[in-house]
Amino acid sequence: MNLRRFLIRKAVYVVLTIFFIASLNFFLVQILPGMLSPDPEEATRFLLPRGGGGASTSTNATRDLIIREWGLDKSILERYVIYLGNLIQGNWGRSATYKSGIPVADIIGSRLIFTVAWVGIATALTMWFGLFLGRISGWYRGRPRDIAITLGGLTGYSMPTFWISLVLLFMFAYAIDIFPASMDVSPELYNADFLTQLPDRAYHMILPIITFVISNFAIFTLTLRNSLTDVLTEDFMLTARAKGLTDQEQLQRHALPNARLPVLTVGAFYFGWVLSGAILVEIVFSLPGIGRLEWDAVLQSDGPLLSAVFLLSTIGVVVANAIADVLYVFVDPRVREA
Repeated sequence: MNLRRFLIRKAVYVVLTIFFIASLNFFLVQILPGMLSPDPEEATRFLLPRGGGGASTSTNATRDLIIREWGLDKSILERYVIYLGNLIQGNWGRSATYKSGIPVADIIGSRLIFTVAWVGIATALTMWFGLFLGRISGWYRGRPRDIAITLGGLTGYSMPTFWISLVLLFMFAYAIDIFPASMDVSPELYNADFLTQLPDRAYHMILPIITFVISNFAIFTLTLRNSLTDVLTEDFMLTARAKGLTDQEQLQRHALPNARLPVLTVGAFYFGWVLSGAILVEIVFSLPGIGRLEWDAVLQSDGPLLSAVFLLSTIGVVVANAIADVLYVFVDPRVREA
């Protein structure tokens, strides 16, 4: 395989995919009521800041600014060109529910950092726990340990995430009262510096992370189990046993390095997806992340904010999937030499 050609082709694929996603995002907004109206003021109905709930009342100045920024007084083709130009410049629109029509990029920034941080930690723990159980399940396939692990994983995966969240919340935040019920930090520490808040933040995130692990560890467990089951039937494993290697040596030296390759793809792709999939956990535990922001945008009909979150989430999936493909080439010599 020509590595340079592969990387260039993958980069072109990512750029084209993001372009098509951005185009879809544009046309989804255009079908909102009033957006295709020849009256630009009617077209701003879903894009302007609205009164109530702490938001400022729409003003003529704000309306004129949005019409000028997004070309709402022009044809749909001209709007499309202006839209792509704004995206390239980092202008993703102005929120319709936050005061003063604040740019959605400013709103998303802190929320995205929070979600990436806690989802990253939760995904790492989920992968570690899932791979630990998958190794046991695959090595002892068909035995009681394998059956118990597979059954437990499928049970956790089949239960709705919001239901697991509510059960843990009721048991450990209300019935036993050992963990906080909501938010990411205690009210008395709102104005404290980050290092002072850190232990309290970690304490608040225990239940959300446990919920995440229970809901998702089966994906990694079953992926490694099935891959390991296939690897154990290969000729090189028979050779390893013939050499007199112990079970642990066979597993660590020969089986796991080959069985982990599919997990790499699943892990990278899954991390991109869960940035938006964490919405249920963030809603139940009132966490200030991107998932909760997406839900609030839906409830408040905030078109620009919802559009930006949708675009960001889908780009995350595309980029994560591309990274997984590239890593797969580097870690698997069979693919690299094909």
